[in-house]
Amino acid sequence: MDIGIHIGTRIRAFREARGLTQAQLAQLMRKNVETISNFERGRVITSIRTLDQLARILNVRIADFFLDTLPAPGELQTLSDSALKVLNGVKLLPEEDVELLAGIVGVMERRRR
Repeated sequence: MDIGIHIGTRIRAFREARGLTQAQLAQLMRKNVETISNFERGRVITSIRTLDQLARILNVRIADFFLDTLPAPGELQTLSDSALKVLNGVKLLPEEDVELLAGIVGVMERRRR
């Protein structure tokens, strides 16, 4: 298999396992959707810096893009769908909204005690 297609397939699998759309990943990476699509189809091979950024956002190791087999879905997704939506959504919020959300979580934690 072509290395670009191999890495692109892995990017897509990791993105989908995290519950992200191409548009959301593009926003997190400050790239356009077409670029993400080109990565996933193997039309463009990412730089090592971009792979590092992808690895951090998708919570995988750079080496995971080069492995021959994909991890089982359960290995990637240990959080509930709702928790993943919250985590992925927080990455898109401005800092002031993140601080507000942290305050709400603090109130909820105190209520549970």
